[in-house]
Amino acid sequence: MGSFNILLADVTCSVCKKQYEGRIQFKYGNVSFREFRVGDSIMWGGNQIGSPDAKKVKVYGILEVELCPICGQVNVDEEFDLYVINDLITNILPIEDITCYLDEGTSEYVVQEA
Repeated sequence: MGSFNILLADVTCSVCKKQYEGRIQFKYGNVSFREFRVGDSIMWGGNQIGSPDAKKVKVYGILEVELCPICGQVNVDEEFDLYVINDLITNILPIEDITCYLDEGTSEYVVQEA
């Protein structure tokens, strides 16, 4: 996946239904292996992917490790939509439709409002 950032966020295992802190890789902003949480602002500059001027962006994210640390089973909900509004990470949800990243975006993010 090359350079990326990490979102530390609670995810729910698709098998045991328990929550744990997942490490979700994404490529948006200054991709330099920085760690973020929901509520943090995206940093720009350096190895930059995306547009700092975009108002609303949906960013593709994937779990670093697909095995649940609680039950040891594969968490099939390994892909996520990260929502960024005015450079602020506002939410994360299991991915709705991966084709939007291919059809409307750059494969890493989709600008929903410029």
